[in-house]
Amino acid sequence: MNKQSCFSYPAPTCRNCIHDIVNQIIQIQKKAVFNNDCEGCNDPLTRELYNTRPLTFYLCNGEPFTVIVPGTTNTTALFRIEELKGDCCTLRILERLPNGGNVNCTNRTAIINLCCVCGIQCFEPIYCAPCNEGC
Repeated sequence: MNKQSCFSYPAPTCRNCIHDIVNQIIQIQKKAVFNNDCEGCNDPLTRELYNTRPLTFYLCNGEPFTVIVPGTTNTTALFRIEELKGDCCTLRILERLPNGGNVNCTNRTAIINLCCVCGIQCFEPIYCAPCNEGC
């Protein structure tokens, strides 16, 4: 699917519970990022803020949506939701590191049409630094 055709339709055509949950996660993540920008002198010196809910998306054939991690030969099924427009969702690619399961937040994205998704699996929240220009 090319990005142009997906993002040219602002209204969702297959809105369902998956679409609603994705939209809710985006709103929660935006609040976490906003709170991170407002740290002041009264905040604790050390604070871990979780601004990302890693997700795996399952296609209607039951298989997880996977992509190749840029710069590697590894594949991943872990993503951070970055943006939702209509039925299309921009996902930040997350990579599980071999050192005990830590997750690396890349600066690369993929796009998925939520009409092709029949399930999602949520994982424990993590912190991802804001995306650089590569996102």
